[in-house]
Amino acid sequence: MQKFNSGLSKSVTLDFSWHQFKIYVEYKMKWAGKHFIQVKWNFPSSKKCSHCGQITNDLPLDVRVWTCSTCGTTHDRDLNASINLKVEGIRILKEEKHITIIHDDRTTAGMAESQAFGDDVRPVAILQNECRRFSMKKEAHTYGKDLHESPSFRKE
Repeated sequence: MQKFNSGLSKSVTLDFSWHQFKIYVEYKMKWAGKHFIQVKWNFPSSKKCSHCGQITNDLPLDVRVWTCSTCGTTHDRDLNASINLKVEGIRILKEEKHITIIHDDRTTAGMAESQAFGDDVRPVAILQNECRRFSMKKEAHTYGKDLHESPSFRKE
């Protein structure tokens, strides 16, 4: 891990690292045909109630769970921030970039899907709240025409 000097040098180096990370993510999103949205640095993502929109200004960093004084909703600071950032990003897409958001609410429960190895799998419920996926392929994997052609079974 790289060691940083103290003071301004450390600040400049860390800021440059975040800038490089942003440039990289922005490039990859553009390459994949996706949108990159940057929320303003002073957006109160963790201090804004994701339920009612009330902003709590007196919220120190060491407070990880807080309750909104207006609506009484209890928030985990990080989860609340992620919800607020998602909503703000969608708002920026709609209002500033003039992009229409299309929602597809069709369910895909129980449908076969393709996995990384090409096997078709179907979710099978084993116990309540537990779902496992089993391969629908029935044939065994073979190494050649004959089992003895496999390198580990060759007779010398």
